[in-house]
Amino acid sequence: MNFLLAFLAGALYTLGFEPYALWPITVFSICLLFHTIQAIPSRSLSLLLCFAVSKNAFGISWIYHSVATFGNAEPLLACVIVGLLVLILSAFYLPAGLLLRSLGRRQQTGFLLLLFASVLTLTEWLLTWLLSGFPWLFIGYAVVDTNLSTLMPIIGSLGVGWLVFLISAALYVGFSQRKGFFILLAVSPWLMALLLSFLVWGKEQQEVRVALVQANLKQDRKWLMEERSRNLEKHMALSDENWGYDLIVWPEAAITLFGIEAQRAIEMLDQKALEAKTNFISGIPTLDPVDGTNKNSVIAIGKGKGIYSKQHLVPFGEYVPFESLLRGLIGFFDLPMSRMSAGTSGQDNLTLTIKGENFDVSPAICYEVAYGESLRKRSIDSSAIITVSNDTWFGPTNGPWQHLQIARVRALENAKPVIRATNNGITAVIDKNGVVVDKLPQFTSDVLRSTVNFTRGRTPYSYLGDWPILSIIFFVFFCVWGRLRVH
Repeated sequence: MNFLLAFLAGALYTLGFEPYALWPITVFSICLLFHTIQAIPSRSLSLLLCFAVSKNAFGISWIYHSVATFGNAEPLLACVIVGLLVLILSAFYLPAGLLLRSLGRRQQTGFLLLLFASVLTLTEWLLTWLLSGFPWLFIGYAVVDTNLSTLMPIIGSLGVGWLVFLISAALYVGFSQRKGFFILLAVSPWLMALLLSFLVWGKEQQEVRVALVQANLKQDRKWLMEERSRNLEKHMALSDENWGYDLIVWPEAAITLFGIEAQRAIEMLDQKALEAKTNFISGIPTLDPVDGTNKNSVIAIGKGKGIYSKQHLVPFGEYVPFESLLRGLIGFFDLPMSRMSAGTSGQDNLTLTIKGENFDVSPAICYEVAYGESLRKRSIDSSAIITVSNDTWFGPTNGPWQHLQIARVRALENAKPVIRATNNGITAVIDKNGVVVDKLPQFTSDVLRSTVNFTRGRTPYSYLGDWPILSIIFFVFFCVWGRLRVH
């Protein structure tokens, strides 16, 4: 029964994320998970793995759409591939389960709560960097529409997540054992967030008029030779009425031309943007002149300047692990753009010139926006975050909505507006408080015209990153381990 409850908790956990956004159910799911671990602490590892498999199976099932539809994999093979990914991501919970099983013995309830919150947050932290990571479905994202979001500029989504894990477990203990202290403990972060809600982070600068092009190209035809010029023509037609805006943004890999054709297109767009005194940004595949490798890049031309190449590549989508063994086995291992190389660290931001003033903007390509630490560093001196994406791979699934939710969290952490241009949705403008100001419907060909206020200044999270919450986590481990040795 406890294993069934842990599996159920994993499935319910995913309902706190977009497009459902039922965050109380996610809190309940963690209460349920804590109940199972408290019931049979010797099985903590198995219970956590059961929870993780269910969470990942239900939470990232949208990957099946890209594997089956665009990877040309048979349904059974697509299920196997997604299943392997689910198992790999679930394995990140092994350290948490081992720590909980070994350190949770004979601990008082209060220490067990702290340990529980800490091991689960440790797992999220590992997912931000270990084996390139996959920072998705973090519990802090689920509470972006609650007043706990006011703490994100201070302690980041990992810190808020630690509080949510603690709140959930404390609620369970408080109500199941009728202990008012733990109910008060669960309520305290909400009160703290309310008291700090008057704080304002990021001073608004220039108001910028933006035009974000959503061309809604068909993914299965986008890279065909006969479509590449048409792709450019469609983006140009949508942009025609918007030259003269402060900023025009095309999505990830909007320009699908190569070589001399790509160079001519860039020169033409550069000239057009300069004549209109417009900053122009577009995603484009590029060839590195030094090492000759292909990169997934974004360029700023016209009044804008700079080029940035994606650092966090998508496995199988942009590169193939164990390429010599897998390349050519099935269509999935030979997707378009699956021969990319990562951009180097330390690249400069893009620069925009608006009304005679220069502004740095932090670029993020596709799921790079999920890497909070990388974007925190890039956003230190920037005035906005610009992210381009192509979520067409995932069709009418939850993936694009979860992606948008993550972008909102990045805006909050850094007090920077996020300008998000995608091929078929969800194109949006997000203010520095994580609020979606404007967005386009999915699967439409249109232009989002809006205004956004660039900001300057930094948040506490921008200065300290995740080190405060990591220090608390390892301090908890030390204290719990010390108590265990004494007893």
